[in-house]
Amino acid sequence: MARWDVSGAVPHKRAIQRAVRALKQNGLVLYPTDTSYAIGCVLSSKSAFERLCQLRGVRPEKSLFSAFLPTVGAIGQYALGVDTPTYRLLKRLWPGPYTIILRPGPAIPRHLWHRRTMGFRVTTHPIVQAILNELQEPIITASVPEQQRETYTSQVEEVLDMGELGLQQTTVIDLSEGLERMRVLRIGAGPVGELAPFLSLSQAFQEA
Repeated sequence: MARWDVSGAVPHKRAIQRAVRALKQNGLVLYPTDTSYAIGCVLSSKSAFERLCQLRGVRPEKSLFSAFLPTVGAIGQYALGVDTPTYRLLKRLWPGPYTIILRPGPAIPRHLWHRRTMGFRVTTHPIVQAILNELQEPIITASVPEQQRETYTSQVEEVLDMGELGLQQTTVIDLSEGLERMRVLRIGAGPVGELAPFLSLSQAFQEA
């Protein structure tokens, strides 16, 4: 395990390269995000995903995992049901601290089909963006509570350390059944004011 200080304004190039190499070799990386620390693995690696589940002590079919995407536009490749109104909403929310639940699309590998839904995120956090730019593939990610960070640190290949971050939660929005049945499952760091016109539309559909 290597630990890198990435607390500066510009991500440490060697640290990013080492993290990306570990991910490409089916490893796990602990890294900072805009809300908390997270453990990530590359989307395409079944063995890394199974190890991530084992490390967190969860069953894939019982846990909702999220994928960091490089841009809002990438969502059409990885999720189903993203029509024009839904995409318009996503552009209002992303990049930002929102987890959007959607049905996985054909680009999602079979080892992630344990559930009919999965979460998606887009962020401008410099570390996450630097990794995604080098990796050219989404990252499956799971948040790490601050009090558990040191425990996980010894069990991953690379650690990108930005000091204490605390723990914020994303706002979680379920769009898996379409915009007309949108549900806000959790209010977190992402304000819900942007949802107002879309919530009105959703309410109108449900009352019809």
